[in-house]
Amino acid sequence: MIPNIPFKPKPRGRTLRPRQPMFHRVFEARLDNVRTVLNDIRKRFSGDVSDDTMGRLELVLAEVMNNVAKHGGEQASAFIRPSIHLCIVRHESGLACAITDDGVSLPSECLLPRSLPQIDQGALPEGGFGWYLIQDLTQALCYYREERRNFLAFSIPFTPEAA
Repeated sequence: MIPNIPFKPKPRGRTLRPRQPMFHRVFEARLDNVRTVLNDIRKRFSGDVSDDTMGRLELVLAEVMNNVAKHGGEQASAFIRPSIHLCIVRHESGLACAITDDGVSLPSECLLPRSLPQIDQGALPEGGFGWYLIQDLTQALCYYREERRNFLAFSIPFTPEAA
């Protein structure tokens, strides 16, 4: 007779860190919801990522999600509130983010690589810097549209001292 010994497999390769936080939300694209979600993200990753990383993440996500809330529902004859799906995963090198929404397509000129234009300090425009900031603060920025959904993915790298 074979004795009943509990089987405990030995870990192979890399083992997961004790805490790999993930954040996921699905919500209606409204400015008040964006603020709430940004507060929830800060709570989830508080103490796990540096203030610098958190600030860059919040700036990028606020720009993206507020743009969806303000402009994503502009249809030909009406304004329809899109929904936003957001997922953030902490990795060893930074935060990986994926955002999808069912708003209008992102204008093709938004994701073209570019630098800030020369601007007269006395005539600074109110907006227009959002996609430049997003490109500057992220890595591996990828956008595509499939059927009626926009897909945006990027990572926010940790600073060397935060890694």
